[in-house]
Amino acid sequence: MWKHIMKNPHKVLPQLLAAGIGSWGFFCTGTVRGWSSPGIPSLNATKTFEIDATEMAWIAAMPPLCALAGALLVGYPMQRYGRRTALIGLSLPFFLGFLLMGFTDLAQHKAILFIGRLLSGLMNGAATPASQIYISECASPRIRGTLSSFTASALALGILVAYIIGAFVDWWVLAFILSMFPLMLFTGMIFMPETPVWLISHNREDDARKALQRLRGKRTDIEAEFQRLKENQAKNSQQQEIQPRELLKGSVLKPLGISMGIMFFQQFTGINAMIFYTVSIFKSAGTTLDGRYATIIIGFVQLIATAGSGFLVDRFGRRFLLLSSAAIVSCALAAMGSFFYMQAQWGPALATETLGWLPLLSLIVFFIAYSGGYANVPFILMGEMFPARYRSILGPLSSSFNLCCTFTVVRSFPLMQISMEKYGAFWFFMCCTLVGIVFVYLLLPETKGKTLDDIEKLFSVKYNADGTLKITEVQPDNYSNGKTASIASSGIVMNAPSRESFHKQKGKQDDKATVENGNGFSPVPLNPIVDSEDEDEDDGSLVPAPL
Repeated sequence: MWKHIMKNPHKVLPQLLAAGIGSWGFFCTGTVRGWSSPGIPSLNATKTFEIDATEMAWIAAMPPLCALAGALLVGYPMQRYGRRTALIGLSLPFFLGFLLMGFTDLAQHKAILFIGRLLSGLMNGAATPASQIYISECASPRIRGTLSSFTASALALGILVAYIIGAFVDWWVLAFILSMFPLMLFTGMIFMPETPVWLISHNREDDARKALQRLRGKRTDIEAEFQRLKENQAKNSQQQEIQPRELLKGSVLKPLGISMGIMFFQQFTGINAMIFYTVSIFKSAGTTLDGRYATIIIGFVQLIATAGSGFLVDRFGRRFLLLSSAAIVSCALAAMGSFFYMQAQWGPALATETLGWLPLLSLIVFFIAYSGGYANVPFILMGEMFPARYRSILGPLSSSFNLCCTFTVVRSFPLMQISMEKYGAFWFFMCCTLVGIVFVYLLLPETKGKTLDDIEKLFSVKYNADGTLKITEVQPDNYSNGKTASIASSGIVMNAPSRESFHKQKGKQDDKATVENGNGFSPVPLNPIVDSEDEDEDDGSLVPAPL
């Protein structure tokens, strides 16, 4: 797999660097999520100020709730000032949020802790679409899936780092230590280029050319890719300012609906209930292994599996990874629910003695399976499926919905364990995951190896599923004895034709196809698909350009 990715190292390494630093926003998000598992039990055991159980639950649930607003608010600065500038700007409030959380122990007032969690939650939501879109727009099609999966690996690494540090220090010391990571994001992004797509959209062609050259390597011929980016932007800029009614078009609603559906099923695997309450789950299971160390084991498993899946996403495709991930996750949830059901039937002592190994094994399988598909593919799709013209709007919308689902799961999980019993909560997540399999199988198209422009065509009424231009209306054919020719999206149907009435002629000089409709000839320009990432892979294929 590395051989495939590093086929031309001088072209790939700059993109790897941009993806690594851009994904640090997800690392910081992981530290926010990971703080809760060791931090809340530590706070409960060492608190020096008054705070009750309900407030504890809100401390855990506040970041995903505030992230809703953060994901929506970041849309404007991303569009107005750029993806890179947005990531630089959000890193400073991120740093301040952790700093306030640490100072809570010194000030001994819970309000400061809530403000710190609020700030870190807002930046949590803002970093998700900003990082994902930055990487997607910097990467070339051949390795975009792999580079986009860096975000999920960074998220898992951030969670693991918080788990490891939190196992050995108090909650407020943990917050102080975690505050340095947003500063690393700030420093790294200063030295990164802005995305060529954003620069072209703001008529900064010289800067865009320099940024693309830097991202593809000094010795790479970027002219073909640069022209393709300009053509795509010219097509999008033909329309004026985005109107609200444009967001109701099928080509916009279809990818948004699919993305939000996958985000829903991702969160309703119960992933964040597992992450936020890992220590508590192991305590409830009554296992002999210390919950803090079991959490670290889970964190390592999640990181390794997530990193490994990044190399599979461009090999097996998005659909296969999601379907296989969901199938195994549902089995792990069924096993976890079965343990707690046996615990309720047999009693904690007998269940632990007989099946004490099952909770740890179930969670390990759960995190391996989740990390193999659901951890990164939904975010990769978010960066791929949305039309370029609306990407800065739809990305935050999808992220906000994801965070809304995250908040719902995290806040309701303690209540679900009471109202539905622990086994009922896990079986509920299992049922949601099974429904997700049907959703993905029926509705998600494969995007592996396609350019962003090709993916837009998958959802456009002007194009067939294979990306070819639809021809929906033809005048009566003068050569068919008065009879008409009807052209459907799947082909041409002739009623007693007297001569062939549809010709495709490829021009030798200007790469055009000519379509005869009976009354004359209509030229259709054809654009070669060239990826400057790997010139020798160009097959000279041609697709109709938008008319």
